[in-house]
Amino acid sequence: MNQGILLSGSTYKTALNEMTQVKTLVIMQLKSALGYLPRGCIYAAGFTCAVLFMGAIWKFGLHRKVGKYFWQRLLVGFFFFVYIYCVLQLTIFSREPGNYGGIDWRFLVRWNENDNQKAFLLANIIMFIPFGVLFPMLGKVFVHILVSLPTAMACSICIEALQLKYQLGFCQLDDVAANTVGFLIGFLIFLMLQDVYLFAVWLLCCCESRNVRDGDVPK
Repeated sequence: MNQGILLSGSTYKTALNEMTQVKTLVIMQLKSALGYLPRGCIYAAGFTCAVLFMGAIWKFGLHRKVGKYFWQRLLVGFFFFVYIYCVLQLTIFSREPGNYGGIDWRFLVRWNENDNQKAFLLANIIMFIPFGVLFPMLGKVFVHILVSLPTAMACSICIEALQLKYQLGFCQLDDVAANTVGFLIGFLIFLMLQDVYLFAVWLLCCCESRNVRDGDVPK
């Protein structure tokens, strides 16, 4: 009995140490990605200025109306540009060509290999969560899951293909699956934020209509 308790305690301690190690590795990768934020913000600011210039020509030069959600989507576009820059730097531009193999079609086998592989899988999930949150905000058409999900998967496959072609990393099915899971988590977050926004708008409209009715009551 005591031996079983000791064995259970030892197993729990080993699992806890493993989780701590994986968490540390994931945080290190996230810090590496965040290191690209300043330069990404600079490039995104330049992109935003270019869009504003084109919008000014569209409105004042061609005398056309600017879209209703132009400013909101411009702000989302700024953050999405920063995000894409950080992802490309982390997965493509910051890497040196090496001796990598072909395509690894194994599914979730890497999870049982070592802590580094666990950290890579978790980081790939986290990396695509902002994609699921920001991408649907860029336009009404991207709100549909049948549009945004294939787009996210195509972006993930393109990253893996570039890594394979230029020997910048292993091309693995697990990475695409992890990216897809991350996108779906982000998309669910987007839907929840959308529901909160719609509820807030409905509540505000109810309050305004009530104030109007109260003002129409003769005193």
